[in-house]
Amino acid sequence: MSNTWHILGPGAIGSLFACHLQQAGFQVYLIGRKPETREQHIELREPAAIRHFSFPPTTPEQPVKQLLITVKAHQTAAALQTIQHRLSSDTIMVLMQNGMGAWQALQAEQPDSHIVLATTTEGANRPAPGVVVHAGQGDTFVGSLGPEGQQAAATVRQAWSATQLSVNEDPHILPRLWQKLAINCAINPLTALYDCPNGALLDNPAALEQMQQVCDEVEQVMGLALDQQTSGLFELAKTIAAKTANNISSMLQDVRKQQPTEIDHITGYLLSEAQRQGVECPRNEWLFKQVKSMY
Repeated sequence: MSNTWHILGPGAIGSLFACHLQQAGFQVYLIGRKPETREQHIELREPAAIRHFSFPPTTPEQPVKQLLITVKAHQTAAALQTIQHRLSSDTIMVLMQNGMGAWQALQAEQPDSHIVLATTTEGANRPAPGVVVHAGQGDTFVGSLGPEGQQAAATVRQAWSATQLSVNEDPHILPRLWQKLAINCAINPLTALYDCPNGALLDNPAALEQMQQVCDEVEQVMGLALDQQTSGLFELAKTIAAKTANNISSMLQDVRKQQPTEIDHITGYLLSEAQRQGVECPRNEWLFKQVKSMY
């Protein structure tokens, strides 16, 4: 196992994992939009303490053996292109993102790659550049969609278990990814539509009615995709919205900045799967068009 991790896209979650990996003894490098020539600093604010971390610049030719990808799904291909020459056939790539579909494209382009999928409920936000707030403890699961990737997933779980984060391996991770997609479908587009924090949706009768319609459609598609009974999504979505009441979804943040959102990999992925199954999703289709028209 390599003692080095590179973080591609050190936003809130990427920075949180970078700090915890460094604290666990790993050599960590951050890869942002622009090449860094200076040491980068992160102040990690946790309930029990405030800690400061420094990350050395990575050289343009330094091999990347273990890579955590936390850029937005639609940015994955372009971000990887900038470091393609640093990757090798034994590089482990962990995708921890909202939405689905990025790993299929990556697997098609690099069929011999070791791709691990991860999902987390850790709460993190960046109130200012270089500052990350660990807003809530959660759980992280890693896994692979095929047996060929299970060894890589086990390697990641072993490495990350040295941190103070809760990390587990799940050989059947697809239902977890679908559940996260479902919650994103139920909350994010509506926050963009109503220009509000997550919790405000619960006080808006029109938004709640639309949320239930979204959830009913998602349950049908998700159930067919996983070949299992799916229910209770609306109640779960309301619970998550209440727990994250003050959170401004990344989709709404992007709309406010007039930049591309993750809608293609969230609602768009749902709609493509629905079309494959022959299922109609009029409410999700309407929301998809609404969000696309906002930027």
